[in-house]
Amino acid sequence: MLNTGKERILIIAPHSDDEVLGCGGLIERACSLGNNVKVVIAALGETTFWHSGITVTADIRKKELSDALLYLGCRDFEVMYDDKEAVLDTIPQKDLVSKIDEILMSFQPSMVFIPYPSFHQDHKALFNACMASLRPQPGHHYKLIAMYEYPLIVWQYPQINNTGVLFLDLGEKVDRKVEAMRKHVSQLRDPKHLISPENVKKWAEKRGMENGCQYAEKYYILSAQLF
Repeated sequence: MLNTGKERILIIAPHSDDEVLGCGGLIERACSLGNNVKVVIAALGETTFWHSGITVTADIRKKELSDALLYLGCRDFEVMYDDKEAVLDTIPQKDLVSKIDEILMSFQPSMVFIPYPSFHQDHKALFNACMASLRPQPGHHYKLIAMYEYPLIVWQYPQINNTGVLFLDLGEKVDRKVEAMRKHVSQLRDPKHLISPENVKKWAEKRGMENGCQYAEKYYILSAQLF
């Protein structure tokens, strides 16, 4: 479907780095084929991260996001809130839905990728808002609505049943996904951590084994249409 070069692809992520974790390969492939790709990050903000003890500003996070997306070939991105990291659930759901509605109306995507909900409060809040905004209504036709993975969904989160799955064969381009993750310098973890660059590649290898290829990204279909 990406090979037409005519798709308008919207990726909505809770935080900067989630877009690479879930869709790094997709972003690179879609952009290289000439599709119009837009990435929306829901929440950034000045935060002291437990893994490093370092306080990171919203401006640093935005710079890392820009570096990662430019490396993957994507130049169209925006941040919904630059002062709400880890407190997205404190925003009234109506306000989140309204912001996403505005983005959908202005960008008019043919495909939308949203986060699979995890234990994290921001991921849950964004997922619920996306589902409300993507409700069936006249004048809104999407070829595909799918969820991308956040590796920590493995931590005791109820599985969403009755979804089909899609795999994107990454091949050697998996290294570009890993390198894009490294652009998020403030987020880099110890090699043993589940979202370290090393384990991002291992996760892609695991999904590749499920699909008979070396490396892959996995997506969960919420809605798909044939035109």
